[in-house]
Amino acid sequence: MTQLSQRHRRIWLLLGWGMVVAVVVLSLIPLDVDLVQNEDKLAHFVAYGSLAFWFGMLIEGRGRELRIAVAFALMGVALEFLQGLTDYRTFEIADMVANAMGAAFGWGLAQTPLRNVLEWVERAIDALTRNP
Repeated sequence: MTQLSQRHRRIWLLLGWGMVVAVVVLSLIPLDVDLVQNEDKLAHFVAYGSLAFWFGMLIEGRGRELRIAVAFALMGVALEFLQGLTDYRTFEIADMVANAMGAAFGWGLAQTPLRNVLEWVERAIDALTRNP
């Protein structure tokens, strides 16, 4: 069980929501990125895995963490449909699958001791900022 300080928790949440905004914006703006065929699937997997893992570290309870991962997977589905409505992005089911697999992987990571990474970072910050 993670014991994040309230002071740092606000920062972690702000960074998390910044990542969500970045994924939404990058999903909907015109981008001319030349990736090797299907290399973008790795980017989808990493993005949604990072989101699910990040918020999994901040939220207590496996059920809540799972709901968050499902919400991110659904966000990926919604963004793909929105991309299909544009004339500069494409709708791809494979992207939806990569998003969902990434979200599931992020949820899985949040079930391991790695879920304490932010707590470890807070301890390091406190140790470095402590007056001798």
